[in-house]
Amino acid sequence: MKNHAWARKVFQLGDYYGYNDEEMIHSPGQLKGAYKWVCIALALLFISMVWLALDYKLLFGKSWMSDTYDNEDWRTNEGNLHTFGAWDLENHIWKTEYIIKNFPNFNWNPYWYLGMPLLKYYQIGFYFLHWAVVSLTGLDVARASIILIIFSHLLATYLTFLLCYKVSRRILISALCSTFILSSTFISLRSYGWEPITVVFLFLYPLGLLLFLKNPLKPFRFWLIAVLGISYLCHPLLWFSLCMTMGIYLLSIMVRRKHRDEKLAHKHYLFQFFALVFCSILLGAVQFFPQITYKQATSGAHMGVKYLPYYQVPPNIIELKDFFFDAGNLKGPGPIIMIAFFLLIIFSIISYREKRKIASPKLYNHELAAGLTLVLATMVLFYYMEYYNIFPMNILRSIQYHRIIPEFIIAGAVLVASLSNIANTSKKKVMYYTMITAFVLATGIIIYNVQSKWITSDSILSKPEFINDKFVGRISFPYTDQSLAVRNSFTYIPQTYGYYEQGITNPYSDELFSVSSGYHNANVSLIYLKAANIERLYVNTEEGDRDKIVMYRMNNSLNFHSNNNSRYSYFQVPLEDASYAEAVDGKLAAEVQSLQPKCRVFFKEKYCGSYNEEFVSIDKSEIYYLSEYVNLLESFYTADANMIMKDPQHYSIFVKKAKIDTAVVVKMTYDKDFVASIGNKKVKVEPFGPYFMLITPQQSGDYNIDLVYHVSRPIVIGAWVSVMVFIGLAIIFGLKRKIKALKFINFNDGDM
Repeated sequence: MKNHAWARKVFQLGDYYGYNDEEMIHSPGQLKGAYKWVCIALALLFISMVWLALDYKLLFGKSWMSDTYDNEDWRTNEGNLHTFGAWDLENHIWKTEYIIKNFPNFNWNPYWYLGMPLLKYYQIGFYFLHWAVVSLTGLDVARASIILIIFSHLLATYLTFLLCYKVSRRILISALCSTFILSSTFISLRSYGWEPITVVFLFLYPLGLLLFLKNPLKPFRFWLIAVLGISYLCHPLLWFSLCMTMGIYLLSIMVRRKHRDEKLAHKHYLFQFFALVFCSILLGAVQFFPQITYKQATSGAHMGVKYLPYYQVPPNIIELKDFFFDAGNLKGPGPIIMIAFFLLIIFSIISYREKRKIASPKLYNHELAAGLTLVLATMVLFYYMEYYNIFPMNILRSIQYHRIIPEFIIAGAVLVASLSNIANTSKKKVMYYTMITAFVLATGIIIYNVQSKWITSDSILSKPEFINDKFVGRISFPYTDQSLAVRNSFTYIPQTYGYYEQGITNPYSDELFSVSSGYHNANVSLIYLKAANIERLYVNTEEGDRDKIVMYRMNNSLNFHSNNNSRYSYFQVPLEDASYAEAVDGKLAAEVQSLQPKCRVFFKEKYCGSYNEEFVSIDKSEIYYLSEYVNLLESFYTADANMIMKDPQHYSIFVKKAKIDTAVVVKMTYDKDFVASIGNKKVKVEPFGPYFMLITPQQSGDYNIDLVYHVSRPIVIGAWVSVMVFIGLAIIFGLKRKIKALKFINFNDGDM
């Protein structure tokens, strides 16, 4: 460096390798005063107009958008079946309504997946924010969700604009790059309908990067820890994306052989990064502690620690050309990735061919551009190999690739903005500005196509697949009928059990392509349907490859009922007793329990008991076990049990004519946080059959069993840890001047 005094100043401020590093960020000519703010205002207006062009039908339309998803181009990948509604968004709306209606007894839901503890299974940030929007605006829950999503989408775009401006100092370039978040139909459509939580909290990703890139070599800072902790509570993929981005960026700096200042080699920024991640997890301990104890198998936005085995990981169905070129058909992240890809190649070729030294940094020695390139390349690699997931999930086993598309686009936008600092020759500048302008104009076609297909409707309940019949048992569906399953999970027929092909004896297996329902064998299917207390198996008579297979296999095994609904009909499953509590002979129950499958290995995976992912066609021990379980329930017994739900966490089971060895089967998923008692006496609750509950009172006569779901100890401990860590960090950073011994934290002005 020529100006050593300036170098010392930069070192003291800790601005190396961030957006305040003047060796990396070359301003094209500083705009000052009112003119600068006018340009920024015009850029924000441009972003707002693009957003409005995409969303005005949703903003000024009716309450819901059900008709939108009947578009021919937007079918699901599974079975060529219409989603017939934004089913995943509806799922989250039902949960918000469920929480509002049952608060504070909302943590257990007896109907979803045969019983689901919400705090252990889902991130709770969306539901309480959604509730707050409903309370503040007075809108109905469905309408409030749409408003929340589209305005959160706009906020994320504004913050991305600011981040792009910080790394480029170019207002026009920043505005153009940030609009790709809006123009990507994958975010605008699929995230609205399939995974809305991603879009609602998407702003946390650029916000976290804004804080990090201000001073990347000193990541252990209060507000960065806070944002990372909030990201964990709101959506784990955002948390992981931030951690991955920061970690790879710091790693790219560490592996360089030469630093600009020898003192940088002594900076423990990687140790600070690990401390940052650790503290963010502790801030989210209220969710982290219970979720690492929960044994559900999942692959989406939910939290857990058990994942798809290797043999179940399919190759990515998205071809490479679709990844880059088919953004308008829900296949890939779209134009911004193409721009970044082309610019990196073009700039590298031009720099190589020019073969001359230029004072400005080139691509390979520009830390910001090189680090972001490595980040984006890692994202694409994980995406395309379907090996992208979140801690503490198994990184090499499962992915919900469509849920990281927003982070793809933001990372790509920031990379493209940073490349403006590499465009230091006339050739590069012509290629850079021409390409961005051309792609922005082309995305206008995408925006038009998306906007033209949005259709709003009066009510979320306006579609014919809502089942309004009343019966005691549960209903189930072939895998592709997600819309039907979700829509009826929290409405008039709350006894909905997810999807027929998704492990009927495995209520924790969400979104697994399992054969545990006996999908390939009608007789075994019948056993599993009865075991799960399924009274009706609904099929789509109009379309859906899997529905057709189910109809073919079940046609001679079950009675088929053509429903008044022209779209959906059902097979009637003959249940002896569809109630949620049933008295059985305790001695026979013990004999059945002794048949529970021991630990065994299938496809190099170990399975114990009769839950987890199943393989019915070859798992003879489980077939026999559940067959005997069904026979037990169908056997005549003199005692009787009747269960009444006071609220989702409190149940009364009335037992009559019981013998000393009478037991009660409760047909909800077993959870160790259930406590059963008769008066002041606690009675034993254990898993039984398809991971339901067996209560053994060892009492004769007539009596009442109180079954209560308690908030688990990990949640309580996690809440205390979250609060104490937040207070502790606030005290440490707030008293930074008095704590001289903690010099390794490297406090900066404005941390608090």
